Amino acid sequence: MSESILEMEEGLGRGYERRMEDFIGMAASTFTSWFAVTALAIAWHRYVESEVLKPYLDEFFHVQQAELYLEGRFSEWHPKITTPPGLYGVSLFFLGTLSIVGIIKYIRVADLRRTNLLAATLLPVSLRSIVNKNISKYDGFNSNPEMLSDLWLKAEVNHAVFNMCIFPPLFFFYALYYTDVWSVLWVLIAFEFHQWNCRGSMVFAAILSLFFRQTNIFWVAIFLGGLEIIRNIQPGRSGVEFPAKPTFLDIVTGSWQHSRIYDPLISQAFFCDYIKTALSLAAAALAQFPQLFRSLKPYLIILSAFGWFVLWNEGVVMGDKENHVASIHLAQMLYIWPYIMFFSFALLYPHILAAIIPRKLLPSSLRATPPSIQRPQLKVALPICAIMALIVRYNTIVHPFTLADNRHYTFYVFRLLLRSHPLTRYAVIPIYYLSAYAAIAALGGSSNAPKPRRKSPASPSDRNQIRGGLQPRLPPPSVQSANDYRGNHVSLALIWILSTALSVITAPLVEPRYFILPWLIWRIHVVPSRSTGENTARRLDKKDRGLREFAKGVFWNRHDPN
Repeated sequence: MSESILEMEEGLGRGYERRMEDFIGMAASTFTSWFAVTALAIAWHRYVESEVLKPYLDEFFHVQQAELYLEGRFSEWHPKITTPPGLYGVSLFFLGTLSIVGIIKYIRVADLRRTNLLAATLLPVSLRSIVNKNISKYDGFNSNPEMLSDLWLKAEVNHAVFNMCIFPPLFFFYALYYTDVWSVLWVLIAFEFHQWNCRGSMVFAAILSLFFRQTNIFWVAIFLGGLEIIRNIQPGRSGVEFPAKPTFLDIVTGSWQHSRIYDPLISQAFFCDYIKTALSLAAAALAQFPQLFRSLKPYLIILSAFGWFVLWNEGVVMGDKENHVASIHLAQMLYIWPYIMFFSFALLYPHILAAIIPRKLLPSSLRATPPSIQRPQLKVALPICAIMALIVRYNTIVHPFTLADNRHYTFYVFRLLLRSHPLTRYAVIPIYYLSAYAAIAALGGSSNAPKPRRKSPASPSDRNQIRGGLQPRLPPPSVQSANDYRGNHVSLALIWILSTALSVITAPLVEPRYFILPWLIWRIHVVPSRSTGENTARRLDKKDRGLREFAKGVFWNRHDPN
């Protein structure tokens, strides 16, 4: 009896030690990405502060409006500002507090810019939480997010978060007084609350995001609402609700009768599967609309709040309405694909090579990687390129601001496309198509995973962990099970494309910052590569083990006996 009690106490002690070890490792890893982003943001802010002493471009209007708010003149509005006053409210609270406690005596342009620097320090925390949740979904850890504490995975999460935080079109505004950084932050916070199913907090964060940019409505209501629909409708099973090779009629009838959706993996889907999934989503949602309505109430509240604002404001934009008239600008959905390709080439070039080079001629490293999406078919590519050509011909809109200011990159891009040769705008259509193909492929992950490793008998330490209330440490997902690593489904790609289209096609002006949120949401869902297998896992584990031991030595005086 006494031996059993001693074994139980030993197991509990090891369990506590394991929890503390994991907590310290996670905290140290989170601090690493946060510190790197914060240090770069501060350095960038100091450089801009020393070189750009006066307001830059649209900062001129934002600074004037912020000064009105700091003086308490809330009823006055600058006629050139189109976005709501969220940024000025944050400045009023942040800088007003610093002024009251005596840290700053008078407010300069540099002080106003620090408002965005504050948001930049919060972005890594929110992004890490979102990426952790997504990786837990991909790797089969949905029921046990604590498994993310495995060290080899932390390096991957750190890289993804750091990559997103230094995204150039976003990073540029860390040191300027624009609305973009806080706008992105509140959308991500709403996304984070959606993942944890905290509805009240999600609605609060979503409505706050609308105080910074009106087009956020498409991300906090349409995109998150679409994810809520997918979360509440069960996927159909091949051979049960749907035949093995279902027709369009089979999809509609099966979805209506069984209230399930046809939703294959992107890595296993053909172009027709995207149409089938869209029809299936519509049929299944209508079939169980009463149940879905209860789940969608928070998103309908957000839409209603935005609708009330549009009626009160007599339009979407706050000021300068004559230069910001909503229109249908389908060409925006062509420009976004090379935008993603340009800023994510390192992630996308394998998919481009796999699309245009026969598999036998590919480098061995790429040939060994399972395809993440079906190769493009000529019967699909030609009609899509033809539609793109029609959009280029009849819906290319050049806003007067685009060619009026050579301080914007878009000035040079459009001058090249429109004035170099009449056929130049059509010559880039293959780039649009291949970039779109690669961006969707990156969401697909891998259709196959490495074969699972044979399980070994539980070691004594594992048995002690089990007695202590913990599961033994599992091997990396790449060697667990062929079903653990699955990737995204077609429904996610459809909802992302819809939300992106709604957020950009109504804008006649082409601005790189309009694509920041579409890129971020896409990058969050890019499935991490597992093609390198167990060797990479061991290498990352070896590198990060040093960080864990260092953190333990600093913050905790209990060490492993080894």
